[in-house]
Parts: sequence; structure tokens; C-alpha cells
Amino acid sequence: MAAFRYNPDYAVPPGWVLEEHLSAREIPLAAFARQCGRSPQLISDIIAGNAHIDPATALEFERVLAVDAGIWLGMDADYQVFAARVTPE
Repeated sequence: MAAFRYNPDYAVPPGWVLEEHLSAREIPLAAFARQCGRSPQLISDIIAGNAHIDPATALEFERVLAVDAGIWLGMDADYQVFAARVTPE
């Protein structure tokens, strides 16, 4: 069964998707951060791939952008697993 495992050779940081949503909706980063009750620095760090999305933040993203929190958490988890696989210890 392992021969049919899904194992892509890339992963997209969830921040890239977030940045696309903000750009498409013309929402400035600072305004989005304020709407989510998060700091602009945290949102900037998520977009840059330097911070992870925790469940509370995912719920705020869901509330503001109407994109399910599970999707944000799933993208973040997928990216973390990919990074762990390609980063030597």
C-alpha cells in the first residue's frame, strides 16, 4: 500500500495562499490583522513562512475570509511535514 502514498515534491506555505486572498480582496495586511485580532507582525510572519497558523488564528481567518479553519490548519500541517522531510537534521 505504501507504493501509492501521496508524496508531492513541493509544498506551498499557507502564507502564500493567505497573501493571494488578501490581494484578490484588496485587504491591506494591517486591516486584516486588526480584523483578526492579531498583530501585523504575526500576519507578515505567516505570509513569509516564518510563523505557523495555530487553531485560534485559523478560526479568525475563517471568520474574516470565510475559508474553513481546517483548510488553513491542513495547509500549515502539510507544509510543516514537507519542510521536515526536506530539511536535514
